[in-house]
Amino acid sequence: MTSFGNSVPALRLLGARLRLLCQLVATAAALGWVPGNPAKLLTMLVIWGLGFGRVRAAEMLAMLAVNLLFTLMNWAALHRGSFGFDHPDALGMPLYEYLMWGFYTLHTMRFLDGAAPRGRLVLASAAAAAFALPFALISDPTLSLAVSGLVLAIGFALFHEPMDFAYAGYMALVGALIEYVGVRTGQWHYPGQDFAGVPFWFLTMWAGVGLFTRRLVLPLLPAGVDGRVSVS
Repeated sequence: MTSFGNSVPALRLLGARLRLLCQLVATAAALGWVPGNPAKLLTMLVIWGLGFGRVRAAEMLAMLAVNLLFTLMNWAALHRGSFGFDHPDALGMPLYEYLMWGFYTLHTMRFLDGAAPRGRLVLASAAAAAFALPFALISDPTLSLAVSGLVLAIGFALFHEPMDFAYAGYMALVGALIEYVGVRTGQWHYPGQDFAGVPFWFLTMWAGVGLFTRRLVLPLLPAGVDGRVSVS
């Protein structure tokens, strides 16, 4: 009985992660193959609701803050010509894009779970601001990759717990799926012809977002008695 009882939380976590993987794949499919931006958004909201289940108020506020931040960053990148959406609705962006980054962050936190890091929020905030600068100021894709890679390496020198690498690596994988589906199905494009139409700096960008999701967003969410963020 004790062994079975100890296995129940692990089975629940495995089930939650399988559900979240299905959520991610379904979201990518909706992005690429559901026709029309309103239909994409509606389909994604249904998929997200089924995958997340109950979303706490703190998680909702975190998603809204992330969405606002990336709306501003996307708007600046669009005006700089770093990339462009092929079927925009407002401010050069499709409807679904205004909610996507909140989804990515909550999905990653739910999937990886784990205790939030303690302290060093000021240092993490400064590192995140430095990490954002190459994408805000540099339009050349090769230079952007080099500078953002250097800043990301410094970030890992400062924050190098195993879960820091897990968050960065997992979100880079999420980014690869989303970027290649989005580009190959004609949802957005990047100037020039990098590998399969996607510049290599997407890896450093998504990995950095993963790192700072753990360092800046995860500590703001309430945790259980064991210090972990619930996946359900």
